[in-house]
Amino acid sequence: MIQIIPAILATSEEEYKEKLNKIRTSPGAKGWVQIDLMDNKFVQNESIGPDIIAKYPTSLKLEAQLMVEYPENWIDELVKIKVDRIIFPVEDTEGVKERIKHIKNHGIEVGLSLNPETAVDLVEPYLYDLDVVLVMGVNPGFGGQEFIPQVVPKIGQLKTLRPDLIIGVDGGINETNVKVLYGAGADYLVLGGALFKYDNLEEGLRKILEATHG
Repeated sequence: MIQIIPAILATSEEEYKEKLNKIRTSPGAKGWVQIDLMDNKFVQNESIGPDIIAKYPTSLKLEAQLMVEYPENWIDELVKIKVDRIIFPVEDTEGVKERIKHIKNHGIEVGLSLNPETAVDLVEPYLYDLDVVLVMGVNPGFGGQEFIPQVVPKIGQLKTLRPDLIIGVDGGINETNVKVLYGAGADYLVLGGALFKYDNLEEGLRKILEATHG
């Protein structure tokens, strides 16, 4: 069964706390939660920082997605929080190998994200150093964008290059496209707005999972 990971894109402490509580109190939201971190430079939006994450400990596993210009400036703060996985953009090509090694040295899973216009070739040199590749279904920075279907073949390309690699897809995912992503071989899907539009997060998780086979 494909895994659904709720995502928190929060621009204030109050919004972060509210979304985290909604996930924590949903019986179906077990395992992982993704937290989007943005600096208004790599993408045109700014989010809460590691200091806010640290204020609200949780038993959920934390996947921190860095959409920032200098990921190395954020990694040490995330290590202190003891996040479980750090994903950063392959497009910031300088020092990718060093960042991967630095994260792994702390016993933290590491992944690279791949923007819609970025070819799989760019991530290929690092595939056997990674735990995860996150295929972006939208141009990162804002929620509520429409999914870009041209990214779907990347899932198969990555699986061909390394069949055991965990492939996630993030951005623009809803009940209308989850079946295609499941069929393409994605291991997990990251959803924000498509889940939080439901007053009852449990209902949203159920409908998304049903749609993967619908």
